[in-house]
Amino acid sequence: MPIRPANLATMSATIAGAISGLSRKGEETATVRVTFESGHQQTLSNGGCRPLETGQGGVTEVAGEARVKFALFAGTSCQGSRALASGHGTVSFADPVLAGAIVIG
Repeated sequence: MPIRPANLATMSATIAGAISGLSRKGEETATVRVTFESGHQQTLSNGGCRPLETGQGGVTEVAGEARVKFALFAGTSCQGSRALASGHGTVSFADPVLAGAIVIG
């Protein structure tokens, strides 16, 4: 089965989360703060696909430590949804990203 580009961000974030989870046993989990157009902020910890809060507009910033990787997805599920953006550490977006879910690794 071919690997689709939209699935690469999910796979890499999931693998990174699994590997980092193994090496950080006993340590505090990594968290990110997602800032929306409205100014509302949502704090999330790593571990799989997490839905983003609705009704706050697009994502303008994902803030976290440099080692934290993430991928934003169009739908509320990461499987079958299109990857919109990915990165690591703190990232700001000039144009808000209309994402419904995030994978943190």
